[in-house]
Amino acid sequence: MATFEAAPDFEDQIRELVRDQVREVAEEIAGNAEANITFPGGRSGPVEVQDTERGCTVGLMGPFGHIEEWGSVNSGPKAPLRRAVEAAGVEFAEI
Repeated sequence: MATFEAAPDFEDQIRELVRDQVREVAEEIAGNAEANITFPGGRSGPVEVQDTERGCTVGLMGPFGHIEEWGSVNSGPKAPLRRAVEAAGVEFAEI
């Protein structure tokens, strides 16, 4: 009986094949997160998509982005990024 053995760079090949689709989903998430920012004056944005070796990351780059996402003692979490990820149907992973 023959056994299947994946090529050593199998995951890299798959990542390269889906890179454009991953970027499209990341851009959609960024747009939805930007629309969900509630702090005034754009203090949580901009929302940026960055290419990485494993795909893309999306982040709130403003000085108050982490507070809007996760909350603080004086402000509950608004979670614009987590809500955008959920709306896109993908899984949120902290890095």
